[in-house]
Amino acid sequence: MKNNIVIFWGKVKQIFISGSLMKKLITMYIFIIGIPIVIFSLYIFSSLSAKAKHDAISRGEYDLSTEYDSIEKNVYIMRNIVNSIKSDSGVIGYLQGDNNQEAKTLIDFRETTYKQLINLQNNNPTIKQINIFTSNSQVSEIWPTFYKENRVAIDGWYEKTIEKNGAEYWNVNHYDNDILVNSTLNEESKDLVVSINKKINYPNDKYLGISRVTMRSKDFFPKMFEKDELKSGQILLIDNENMNIRTDENSSLLRNFDFDKSKFREFIDGKLEHEKGELTYNQGNEDYIIIYEESPIPNNYLLNIIPLNNISQEIKNSKYVVIWGSTFLLLFLSILIYYATKTILKRLYKIISAVKQVRTGDLMPSIDVYGNDEVGVLAHNFRQMMKTIDVLIKDSVNKEIITKEAELKALKTQIDSHFLYNTLENIRMMALVEENYIVSDCLASLGDMMRYNMKWNNEFVPLSEEVSHIRNYITLMTLRYDFEIILKVDIDEEFLNRKILKLSIQPLVENAVKHGLSKKLMDENGYIYISVNIDKEYLYLNVKDDGNGMNIGKVQEIQNHINGNADKRYGLGLKNVSDRIKLFYGKEYGVMIDSKEDHYTKITLKLPNIDGDVQFKNVDKTEWNK
Repeated sequence: MKNNIVIFWGKVKQIFISGSLMKKLITMYIFIIGIPIVIFSLYIFSSLSAKAKHDAISRGEYDLSTEYDSIEKNVYIMRNIVNSIKSDSGVIGYLQGDNNQEAKTLIDFRETTYKQLINLQNNNPTIKQINIFTSNSQVSEIWPTFYKENRVAIDGWYEKTIEKNGAEYWNVNHYDNDILVNSTLNEESKDLVVSINKKINYPNDKYLGISRVTMRSKDFFPKMFEKDELKSGQILLIDNENMNIRTDENSSLLRNFDFDKSKFREFIDGKLEHEKGELTYNQGNEDYIIIYEESPIPNNYLLNIIPLNNISQEIKNSKYVVIWGSTFLLLFLSILIYYATKTILKRLYKIISAVKQVRTGDLMPSIDVYGNDEVGVLAHNFRQMMKTIDVLIKDSVNKEIITKEAELKALKTQIDSHFLYNTLENIRMMALVEENYIVSDCLASLGDMMRYNMKWNNEFVPLSEEVSHIRNYITLMTLRYDFEIILKVDIDEEFLNRKILKLSIQPLVENAVKHGLSKKLMDENGYIYISVNIDKEYLYLNVKDDGNGMNIGKVQEIQNHINGNADKRYGLGLKNVSDRIKLFYGKEYGVMIDSKEDHYTKITLKLPNIDGDVQFKNVDKTEWNK
């Protein structure tokens, strides 16, 4: 059993490991639907079986109680009749009489005492007969009540009644054909009867005869002889002294269940110890529940035998119906689930087919799957992903082309740049010889600027190199004006190694000199301040001049021009810087302007607060190189 479970579990695991999604889903659906159905069915059948057993016991107890009440009532009636006979002076007088009784006495007896006996029988319709057997040979028989004792002297019940010595003797389920002997109508009775028999002694315990009252067994034991096919059990009466069993011999218990009374007698012997109780019994393949109770008949017990297999047969039949029904239902649901799952997964298989198509090199496969469910969203995102991959591949190719072109240009201009560097250096040395130090310094600054512009190995440079480049630029621009441009740099050392986009500060300084300080430098020195401040997410690089400034309206126009709404009235320097920043860092970064007319103008680069090289994505180098 354990090996079978292990093998089954291994197959299930194999399905989930190597099986298709269709098999996995169908297997899961079957388990999810089938297991609860099985558990629920087992629980229902267990509950129904327990309830059926409980109901059968309850019905059996009720039937036993009803039978007890019926017997008790019948015993009471029959005892009253026997006792009334024993105490009736007319009956006693008749039994003591002889053949010499006067006719008037006999007539009076028939008109009074005898009629009373007949009326007593007629008033109790369940009473079959009232018989008095006399030992007085001189008493005449009066049919159907008074008989001579010699008619029954050889019967067993007669001897047992005599042995009771005045106590009542109950004879259960017998035929009362004994008194028909020597009668003119010799017809045997086919009805089983229950009789109470008792000696008549009077006076001074003188034996006069035996009184007997009989009742049909089916009236005395109504439940015992009820034809109900054992729906609530079979009633038995057991004599506790000799263990004789009396019941309906034509009952379903004996006819259909092959119930062996002798085996049952052996089983029950000695177990009826209490006033009432319950036992279990097994005979052959049948299980029984036995409910017992003391009978109103002395030294007898009433038993109700309930066959459990018979009671649970309907439950078993229902169980088979439900099992087969559940099996067909599960099979039908499996087929339904198969086609439903196949329909649902059909769209997913289209996506899988497209993925396989991509593997062959086709980056733009056709996926005819739409919708707002998970599969539709997957198809949509897959299409978008393939478009993005296609764009990125094209961009990568373009970047490779641009890189190669740049390398070729660099090789082409390498000779020219070295020639220019050497020429400028020669001129600078001539200026030093002539002791023209201003020209010499300017040529040195110009040479450094040329080297910085020509050397483009990376898009990013340390902030310190940008600042050095600005110093050279300021040195050259000072030659153009009457007064000096003074550069103030307020940057902590920790930020000097931060890398920013190359040549991103120079356009800001150019703008400060050209539009902010140009007029002021005719009359006095001008100041340019470069500073850095940060917060958690952003680094702000500020270029501020103390020039003529702008009003709020003009500031807003220039800001709109920088952010995308190009205006031909303004140059492209600041806009290009902003576009580069957005391309490399993202749309949330860029250039911001703040100004106060006749006081200052401050241009701020909003950059990410990231230390080290910046890894950028989705940068359209083609657009930037344009």
